[in-house]
Amino acid sequence: MKTSYWLSIIAAAVLATGAASFRSARAGEPCARTKFETKLVADACAAGGLAKAKDVMKKWVKDNKSKQSGLECASCHSKMAPTYDLKPGGLETYRKLGGH
Repeated sequence: MKTSYWLSIIAAAVLATGAASFRSARAGEPCARTKFETKLVADACAAGGLAKAKDVMKKWVKDNKSKQSGLECASCHSKMAPTYDLKPGGLETYRKLGGH
């Protein structure tokens, strides 16, 4: 019984360490794009990769919902991860709401 208890503890520790490593690797994942139309996303990608770019864009959407009813990521993007393709007019919507 003691052996199985310790094996369970070790297995749980190994799994937890592996999951933490996977999360940190994803957090440092670079942006898929190399050419940027906006300074906000270019700076975020340079500073922290994909995770940082997603964070700043989510904040931007939240901060601008009062300017455009129903604003969400899909308002400007036709596809999300990993390429975040823009819809026709997506960049114009971003700029119309004050993005640069």
